[in-house]
Amino acid sequence: MRILTVFTGGTIACSENGGTLSPDSANSALLLRLYRNKTGDDETEFISVQPFSILSENMDFDRLDALADCLLAQSMADYDGVIVAHGTDTLAYTAAYLSLRFGKCAPPVVLVSANYPLADSRSNGVDNFCGAMAFLRAKRGEGVFVSYRNGDSFTTIHRGSEVMPHLPYSDSVFSLFDNVYGRAEGGEFLRDPDYRERGLPKPEGLPDGRVLWLRAHVGMSFPVDLSGVRAVLLEGYHSGTLPTDGEPLRDFCALAKREGVPVFLTGACEGFAYESKLMYDELNIRVLPPMSPVAAYVLLSGIK
Repeated sequence: MRILTVFTGGTIACSENGGTLSPDSANSALLLRLYRNKTGDDETEFISVQPFSILSENMDFDRLDALADCLLAQSMADYDGVIVAHGTDTLAYTAAYLSLRFGKCAPPVVLVSANYPLADSRSNGVDNFCGAMAFLRAKRGEGVFVSYRNGDSFTTIHRGSEVMPHLPYSDSVFSLFDNVYGRAEGGEFLRDPDYRERGLPKPEGLPDGRVLWLRAHVGMSFPVDLSGVRAVLLEGYHSGTLPTDGEPLRDFCALAKREGVPVFLTGACEGFAYESKLMYDELNIRVLPPMSPVAAYVLLSGIK
């Protein structure tokens, strides 16, 4: 096999110096060495590139574009797969971005990360890399994926567009509705028979500007200035509801309508017809189909 490995930084690339974790380019070679030591795989050829090296909390759309440009600059047909080593904080954002940018690409692209630096015995970084390799070796999918082991004995393979943002204080990775693509165990990949493929729509005609992302919470207040905003993304409560019985949301939606800024809602579940949801049409709130809030944000932000 011939694998393109793209190193971008993150915990999987970090070393500790004086109690501080920082990206260390030397850990690129360490990851590959640990993989070979664990699996005995001396035949796979790894070709490595590094478009940048950052802590992933510093990811922005300029760097996402740079990552995509780095991939596009390669002769992808020469590889059996691509593995992108990435940090966990913005893992879902990059997975969604690449999913939207590259679609059902071949060869597939798999993002791997680590909950602790590779030198830490608690790290799942090598297991995540091994899971990515098992998936690529099986040749059972096209597109963008994430390989990650939570506390389980196996490593889960997620569709990139399905990955949910991390919960606070947790390093676990989950897919929307637990809709996982498969798992890697004992060096083998097993496709999940219950996996459901979902595409992502692409809203057209949005103005230039940024996306304003607001999450529902008790006592919610809204901005009074939408200058430079191309779209508003409202993230509802877990059942997709919003505080529709008060004036703040009504006034905000009226402002958005006057300014010509579309308002979208993510998180609305089917089968729960609460009366609060009956107000969405009146408030000009466009309900998005089920998707990760991160995927919705990236989708509305617009990509090349």
